[in-house]
Amino acid sequence: MEKIGIIGAGGWGTALSILFSEKFQVTLWENFPDYAKILREKRENPEFLPDFKIPESVMITDEISYVCTNDILIITVPSQYFRSILKRMKPFYNKDKHLFLIGTKGLETETGMRMSEILINEFGQCRFAVISGPTIASEVAAGKPTAAVVASNDKILAQKFQHMFSSKTMRLYTSTDVCGVEICGGYKNILAIGAGIIDVLELGNNAKASYLTRSIKEMKNFGTLFGAKEETFWGLAGIGDLITTSFSPASRNHRFGQAVAMGKKQEFLASTKMVVEGIYASKAIMNISRKYNIELPIASAVYRIIHQNSRVCDEIINLMTRRLKDE
Repeated sequence: MEKIGIIGAGGWGTALSILFSEKFQVTLWENFPDYAKILREKRENPEFLPDFKIPESVMITDEISYVCTNDILIITVPSQYFRSILKRMKPFYNKDKHLFLIGTKGLETETGMRMSEILINEFGQCRFAVISGPTIASEVAAGKPTAAVVASNDKILAQKFQHMFSSKTMRLYTSTDVCGVEICGGYKNILAIGAGIIDVLELGNNAKASYLTRSIKEMKNFGTLFGAKEETFWGLAGIGDLITTSFSPASRNHRFGQAVAMGKKQEFLASTKMVVEGIYASKAIMNISRKYNIELPIASAVYRIIHQNSRVCDEIINLMTRRLKDE
């Protein structure tokens, strides 16, 4: 069996270890030794993916040098730790053998960089692809039908990963639009927070449909400014992932938006160890919008609500009474 390493034992990394253990010899890396011990003993991830058995065949380690002995490395750590984990991997990186599949969705807060840009920044030119789409971890682990996109500037590598990791429950498509796929993965988390707010306030189906339609348009307008392809936003990484994360009860960004609307933002954050990527992505997107003077009414409204304690009702009125325009 071919060997793969998964770096990051959160919900997504654990789900992939369960899925891929049927075809590959999987090593799952967990950052904290004490929690790695719990994973090994319980064969379950109680904090991030409870009620799913991690197969005995999955090797669980806290030694980054060990997981890096695998030629294929799938990285699923939260975006704000992505760079620091790469720095720890760097002594074991071999440019002649390592292939990377980036499963992290988000943007680096300080720089606004996408995960593949950070990878290149740290390792130089290397062979990589990114995977994204409507991929709720618990559904993937349960073997429910899922589709996603693998994007790479190296079409041969994208096709290699497509054929390796597709299965009867995971269907993968390929793309060359790395920029678009990654922007979708970060931006949609911001928009899902707003969707959660809409649901709690019971603003109705008209409001939510309008919100999501204008959200995908805003995300597309932003992404194409930086070279993303428009069709990516109408695909799995764009509208597909936005729909899932805006409706699923398992979406932590959606749940965070619900908590914000109920006035329980701090309680929610204190109650979970999961990273709410939309909080960080909103800062990164706003920094970029200020730098390039880009108008992003929806993302800006969500940012003000979660970071500046702006009143939700005021932001709704602002959005509804903006200058009228053509669709």
